[in-house]
Amino acid sequence: MLARQTNQLQRFTQALSYAVHPILVLVDTPSQIYDWLSENISSRSALLEENKKLNTESLLLKAKLQKLDVIEKENIRLHSLLESSFTLGEQFIAASLIRVKLDPFSHMVTADKGSRYKIYPGQAVLNADGVIGQVTKVLPLTASIILITDPNHAIPVEISRTGLRTIATGSGHANQLNLPYLPHNADIVKGDLLITSGLGGLYPRGYPVAHVSTLTPAVGQAFMYAQANTVAKIESSRELLLVWSQQQPIPLLPKNIEEPLAKPNKETNNAP
Repeated sequence: MLARQTNQLQRFTQALSYAVHPILVLVDTPSQIYDWLSENISSRSALLEENKKLNTESLLLKAKLQKLDVIEKENIRLHSLLESSFTLGEQFIAASLIRVKLDPFSHMVTADKGSRYKIYPGQAVLNADGVIGQVTKVLPLTASIILITDPNHAIPVEISRTGLRTIATGSGHANQLNLPYLPHNADIVKGDLLITSGLGGLYPRGYPVAHVSTLTPAVGQAFMYAQANTVAKIESSRELLLVWSQQQPIPLLPKNIEEPLAKPNKETNNAP
């Protein structure tokens, strides 16, 4: 009798469990949904955060690549400067432009080297392509440079093809010189290269200056109308060469930057 009752109770319990199971599942469903949502939201948040981090890193890497590109171009320009110095066989020091002033009445730039590096007034200045100008004013850390295109500047030149000497003056326009003293019978043609003649002692001989661009007869005048385009383009220049023509060693860096270097002697200033 007792065994029979026990069997019936087990069957009832099992039947009751089947009936209660859906209710238990239904009661537990919100908890499972909450856990699932929490997990997915957490995963999505983590993915968004990781995506944001990757985007930031990508942006930084792109910025660094741009900087590397600039540095690579900078190295190429400096290499060109070094090659120019070896070609010219002159003592030199490299400098960077820190200020440019170009207007119809004044073409001036400022370089980041001064008297502490034995820069002196009258010193020739060029870039990797050719002559840019000469130093006019020197401070301990900077030097003012008048460009050859300045309307108040004149430079003795010669035609490399024939050796004919003349004067090129600044036109007041970017990358353009005037040749006001060419007679009509001068042996000169468009495209001729003008180089420094060495006369006057400011520019050593042989530096490229400009290419002849315009030759127009001036009726009734002793000289023709002539112009030339400068070889060196100041708008694309960032680095300059300040050149010594004498052959004795020139210190490129001061031994003690805290004490200004002595100014160059008269022989240095007057050396061609």
